[in-house]
Amino acid sequence: MFPKGTGHTMFEITVKSEVLRNVFSILTPITGEIKLVADKDGWRVRAVDPAHVAMVDLELSYGAFEDYNVEPLELGLNVERLLDHLKSAKADEEIMMKLDQDNRMIVSMSNLTLKFPLVDSSGFSDPKVPNLSLPVSLKLNSAELQKGLKASQSISDYLTFNCTEDKLVITSTEDLSSMTLELKKGSEYIEEKFEGTAKSSFSLDYFSQLMKGVGTNRDIMLHIGNSYPLKIEFEFSDGLGKVRYLLAPRIESA
Repeated sequence: MFPKGTGHTMFEITVKSEVLRNVFSILTPITGEIKLVADKDGWRVRAVDPAHVAMVDLELSYGAFEDYNVEPLELGLNVERLLDHLKSAKADEEIMMKLDQDNRMIVSMSNLTLKFPLVDSSGFSDPKVPNLSLPVSLKLNSAELQKGLKASQSISDYLTFNCTEDKLVITSTEDLSSMTLELKKGSEYIEEKFEGTAKSSFSLDYFSQLMKGVGTNRDIMLHIGNSYPLKIEFEFSDGLGKVRYLLAPRIESA
């Protein structure tokens, strides 16, 4: 389904700048280049980082677009470059994206037109999303986690999440320094599921990158297990966009 150099595949969409910025800001913490799968229902992107530590699974419904004329296809896009150019656009500005006869991506916003060659996505992996049933699921605002992130930067290179019946404790410890962030049930988070205590450690650097994609004030679902991947789920663009991040645990050395 990758567009060839001959013939012409229909891909012409109009979308608000804010929606595109959301999409690309969510993807870039994982990878700078993506394979976009587009069909009548909307967009889908699944990608892993080069080290296979983190993964993103993103869906954007066709209802999030102002205009949407797309035949089923896969496109390789450099999202880092596109995000960079979108920074100058106003939130409600309409962006038009379409393929030209040479299968280049044309991006038009107000009086600026850009043309990019597509990235060859034929070698990109098609990661499968693992079916994880984790014992703890919590609903909270991302701002609660940002507090601990800032304080941890100078302490250690990993974070430990420890969830008991009434609180989630996030710690970062090294030598004589430590950071402890205590979030209480019913105060800082709402418990959606609790099937027993859960404890896992994660790379601070990776977690910080994912939280950049989440943003500073967004309601998220946090799913925690025992030395299992962390799952972060959230919506954007009034629920028309859905995201799942997965982060592999840091395996403690014996």
